[in-house]
Amino acid sequence: MAVRKTTRPERVTARRATDKSVSEARLRRLSAIVGGVLICATLAWFGWLVARQHNPGLAAIRFPGLQPQPTAQSSTDPLVAAGITLTTPAQGQSALLSEQQARLLADQMESQAAAHAHSVSARYVLFSYKGGTATTASARDIPSWFIHYINVAGPGSDTASDPHATNTSHDCYLFLDANSGRELLALWA
Repeated sequence: MAVRKTTRPERVTARRATDKSVSEARLRRLSAIVGGVLICATLAWFGWLVARQHNPGLAAIRFPGLQPQPTAQSSTDPLVAAGITLTTPAQGQSALLSEQQARLLADQMESQAAAHAHSVSARYVLFSYKGGTATTASARDIPSWFIHYINVAGPGSDTASDPHATNTSHDCYLFLDANSGRELLALWA
């Protein structure tokens, strides 16, 4: 059998074809791995969306390194935003007005809130208020009754003029002097 001797340019061309097929194989393998990772990530994301749709509690799960998205609605406490601070009275410090008397006075002062509130709570607290302007008085550690009218229904909206109008509800915060029953501050938020 005769062995055919190839010339040098033919050997170089054959080697280049072999190198080219090896690099193409590596590129295809890398492309397949990247594609598989992207498909797995897409399926995991879709599964997460479906799971959150059926179980809203999963929305509270936080992943390390990810910051929570800012919400359009502010979650600031309206009392803090108004400059109001509440503290617990000292042991043995009591009010001259009872809780029942304070609620009765509050219901008379804020009859709209009393009539339309979903629920009402009352607490004996020390009330501090930092006035925002020079004309607004400040108060510090005044014994008071904090009456909170929760989800006070607003007046019915006029759906005849605006079919997309919705009824809104607010909270009413009322502070009464625990000794005299005088209204210290009323805040609607």
